[in-house]
Amino acid sequence: MAVEEKIQKALKSAAHDLGVDPGKTIKLECTDRLGYFYKVTLKDEKLLRGQKKYHIMEAVRAGVRFNDDRLKELNEDYLDICSNYEELQKNVVKEVMDVAVGYADTLRSLNSSIAQVDVLTAFAHAATSAPIPFVKPKILPEGSGILKLVRVRHPCVEKQDGVSYIPNNIKLKQGETTLNIITGPNMGGKSTYMRSVALSVFLAHIGSFVPCDEAEISLVDCILTRVGASDCELKGLSTFMLEMVETSGIVRSATSNSLIIIDELGRGTSTYDGCSIAWAIAEYLVKDLKSFALFATHFHEITSIATKFPEVQNLHVSAVVTKDTLTPLYQVKKGPCDKSYGIHCARIAKFPADVLKEAEEHQRKLEFANGMKYINDFEFSLKRKAIDDGDELIANILKKIQKIDETKMSDEEILSEMENLRSEQLSTGNLFLKGLLENTD
Repeated sequence: MAVEEKIQKALKSAAHDLGVDPGKTIKLECTDRLGYFYKVTLKDEKLLRGQKKYHIMEAVRAGVRFNDDRLKELNEDYLDICSNYEELQKNVVKEVMDVAVGYADTLRSLNSSIAQVDVLTAFAHAATSAPIPFVKPKILPEGSGILKLVRVRHPCVEKQDGVSYIPNNIKLKQGETTLNIITGPNMGGKSTYMRSVALSVFLAHIGSFVPCDEAEISLVDCILTRVGASDCELKGLSTFMLEMVETSGIVRSATSNSLIIIDELGRGTSTYDGCSIAWAIAEYLVKDLKSFALFATHFHEITSIATKFPEVQNLHVSAVVTKDTLTPLYQVKKGPCDKSYGIHCARIAKFPADVLKEAEEHQRKLEFANGMKYINDFEFSLKRKAIDDGDELIANILKKIQKIDETKMSDEEILSEMENLRSEQLSTGNLFLKGLLENTD
């Protein structure tokens, strides 16, 4: 810029007048507030004494700032040029923006189209690059009440190296089956199965093909899940409280057109509390909400809900068990699991032998092992009926015992009455109760 060249010449002229080197003893600087000015250090301030040609502007720690009439005139020209430049620049920017605004709708539409193509391309890539190609689902209107997936797979698990994924089926239909209660050993594939179903429904709703051989899916209004176990320290919520808060949200927001996934509800409290809460939630899902739901649990008592509601189906993940091994087959089959395999898992994890022995002894006490010895090989529904009938008989025995007035009877009479009650109950033929009472001989 010509003005800047003249300012540099003014610096050299001022340095010559003061007898110093330009750029060393005397410097040229510029700020937004003052524009261009000369500067010398405080110790060189004496150079300006008696120099009427130069006007001191201010003295600061960095030095003395001053100018002369020539620099002042050039500085004003410089500031005017800068002001004009900024104004012209604003006008140019305004013109550019005015032109761009005219293309805003076009660019927005182009951006949306490119994004849509990008997403659909990603869907296509995922569907074709999977070990087994995805299929196009048949989408039914909301409220149709059908969820059918044939040989459904988990799209992430099957992509892992060295994994041969074992697919499974699911068929839910409102009015027939809406709730699947899933039992089975730990690491048997319950959570993966439920997540594969939820992911397939989700993929279908966002326009993707799904990882199964055949899919028929009614539109759902939401997919609600309660999976995993963790606390929330930031909110001050324990694992169990967080589970309760999330489950409460599911119960309050779900409708008959929702898909609900609940995995191991009620683990963070006592067995009776946890089982009671899980039971109540499962019953509410099938009786009141009537929404599609998958409910995995280790509370085997809950499987008896299937005897009360025809819309409930028991499923279990199968496994081959020996004394020291547990080999999950990852196959989902009809019916409840016959027992839990927690101690088998503990044995595989190399628990000390004395700990395992103690656990087995307590398990036998807690599970009424003596009562199970005659019915252990029964089909599940028969086994459950025998236990329920036995519990009812035990309740009746306790009521009769409470009516015995020991203050009016001798010890021999009390023993005789107890023996009569025992013989009376054995005569009912209930095998569960028979096993328990025989242990008292």
